[in-house]
Amino acid sequence: MEKVAIVTGASRGIGREIAKELAKEGIKVIANYNKSYEKAKQLQEELKKENIEIDIFKADVSKREEVKKLVEYTLEKYKKIDILINNAGISEYKLFTDETDEDWQRVINTNL
Repeated sequence: MEKVAIVTGASRGIGREIAKELAKEGIKVIANYNKSYEKAKQLQEELKKENIEIDIFKADVSKREEVKKLVEYTLEKYKKIDILINNAGISEYKLFTDETDEDWQRVINTNL
């Protein structure tokens, strides 16, 4: 029976490589992205050339409703989730003393 995986932050970096390797192993992958549609689409097209299909799905993981839609989509299409790679993460490149409450909350909401 095929396994199903959601990989958050899958449009670039480590998440992209995780999504590629899982897909190459025959796992059905839902590659989550937030702002990097073009990079997610490139990943999908790159794998398609190797006859490997993945889904891409836009969701901001800091927003509960968007995560819920990602999970609902996956369960509707595949009826299960076997693997969850929580790879999405952000950081602020400034001094902690310069961060606003909004900056800090955005980092916490995304990374947790």
